[in-house]
Amino acid sequence: MSLGVSAVECECGFSTHLTMPLDMRPRRTAVRTLGCEVGSQAVGDLAGCTIERPPNTYKGPSAQRDSSELFSAVADNLRPGARLLDLGCGPRDQAGPAAHYGLQYVGIDHGSAAADLLADAHALPFRRQTFDAVLAYAVLEHLYNPFLALAEVARVLVPGGLFFGAVSQGEPFHDSFFHHTAPGLLTLFRASRLEPQRLWYSYDTLHALATMGRYAKPIRWLIEVVYRLHEGLPFLAPRKHFGWTRREREIDELHRAASICFVARRVGPGASSPESLQRDGSWA
Repeated sequence: MSLGVSAVECECGFSTHLTMPLDMRPRRTAVRTLGCEVGSQAVGDLAGCTIERPPNTYKGPSAQRDSSELFSAVADNLRPGARLLDLGCGPRDQAGPAAHYGLQYVGIDHGSAAADLLADAHALPFRRQTFDAVLAYAVLEHLYNPFLALAEVARVLVPGGLFFGAVSQGEPFHDSFFHHTAPGLLTLFRASRLEPQRLWYSYDTLHALATMGRYAKPIRWLIEVVYRLHEGLPFLAPRKHFGWTRREREIDELHRAASICFVARRVGPGASSPESLQRDGSWA
């Protein structure tokens, strides 16, 4: 890539004016072909996945969007100097937590003036294996082709690199395309050669409808009352409260979550890979 006085030009022919943030969004439509296996292994993948909430060990600066649980879940795998891509960085508020761990931070967004780069998640302007981790905080539901976007995430991650974040499930429409259930998220991971490490419940759909829903205020107030009754009086469902195992209750929370948090790992040399899948479809 050559640098001129007022523009950046790449050998591939891409060029852009030097502005802040640097605009690396595609200038023309491109066509990509993705392979996808027939059938789903999501039920088996969920059965083998950790679904409990991680202990919150984060002691760094607060972010505008609370990411303390997300960083706590991956803290043991974050080494100083590691490269973190914040995909859909919005206000770039995760730069502080990244600095707390000594990470090299790059924040990209499709339209935020606070981003380091303006870019499209479906065509990331980075070489293969550029990043050690990718964070996507409430981003996947805003992407018109999440399969393509996650293929790009896997491409720019090093083998064994981490993909972590949160995605909408039961939240109401907020300029979003696809909301993801736990099986849907696991299907995306498998298609993109990302091995699930942990999923967990963020908060409840009833509370999301009360705070984000496009209802009249009295209706939202009533939904919030129902939510608080559900949280405060769990014995109203005695079989669930007294008879279910801890994992059964965690699965129930996951299935009615407004948002699901996740950690996945890019498979590759030294890690399990799609080529090493067992005949039953489980990760080797």
